Amino acid sequence: MLEYGSATPPAPLFSPLVLVIFIACVAGAAALLQCALVAAIIKRTRNGLYCLILQLIVADFVLLSASIGPEIWTTNAKTWDFGKSTCVTFRGLGVFASTASLYLVVAIALHTLATINLEEKVAAQNKRSTIIDDESRSSRHSLVANSDTSTPTRTMNVDYRLTTNTKVPIIPPSLFIWFLSGSLCIPEFALSNTVPLDHDIIVCGLVDSGHRFNIYFMLAIFNFFIPTFIMSVAGVLVGFKLSSKHFRKNDKESVSALKFSLSLILVYFIMCSPRSLLCVYEIYSNNYSDRLKNENNLFLTINLMCSSVYLVSILLKPLLCITLIPRIRNKFSLYSGNVVEV
Repeated sequence: MLEYGSATPPAPLFSPLVLVIFIACVAGAAALLQCALVAAIIKRTRNGLYCLILQLIVADFVLLSASIGPEIWTTNAKTWDFGKSTCVTFRGLGVFASTASLYLVVAIALHTLATINLEEKVAAQNKRSTIIDDESRSSRHSLVANSDTSTPTRTMNVDYRLTTNTKVPIIPPSLFIWFLSGSLCIPEFALSNTVPLDHDIIVCGLVDSGHRFNIYFMLAIFNFFIPTFIMSVAGVLVGFKLSSKHFRKNDKESVSALKFSLSLILVYFIMCSPRSLLCVYEIYSNNYSDRLKNENNLFLTINLMCSSVYLVSILLKPLLCITLIPRIRNKFSLYSGNVVEV
């Protein structure tokens, strides 16, 4: 049985009741929107973009149910109140879902760009093929085959236009994302534990101090630096594509997909990256227990605000999907129309 210090535990940063109301309202609204979005696109999973969106919803739902809420509560209370087994689940699923969510945003942007570029390439090739067909239809569009002298001449029409298949495979990147997420969360599942400190403070974290820096450094590389760089490049490419004079502005689906991808990237940089940056800062900070004992610590307040904004971003993602993608927006309009008619 662990014995904790007799000193008075530190007071929370904000009222627990206010925090519970905030978490319940935002997380509840996000969960309802995610369920409605799943119902709207579950039959369209053959579409690569919709399949990636569905995977993003799953990752964000895991974050809602197992990570962000306990993180906000623990930062505010300055102690872990949920037990050892919950600590292991919280740490492991937090890394797993946040990694998957981050790379799925990258995959959505890159998949959208690849699909549009392939469509433009196929359209240009088909246009050139059509011009050739019109100019030399008699020589290039028909092949005359003679069987023998007793049978009449047979004509076979051959279409020289290239294939219109513009589907970009998503299975390889999806498998890579979930494999990477599972690999990065293994140390958290294996080494996480609750550690009692003075002032009745309990910390949920890695107990192996010898590997703590190496594991967190690896998480910083794969969960912040690499995806941030790729996402920055993807955001620039999406912006160039939207502003390009050669881009087909009349293709509403392509434009909406690009805007959706760019919006997800902006949501990450504005609402999610501050939390990731604070996690990177903790790698080089060894006085975590001292920060917990300081009741008026500015770092904990900033950490709490960043986690709260991250929670709001999970609510914002399905709203952007419903607002910016026409087919999904029409699906919800149809649902609302049916409700009005009833």
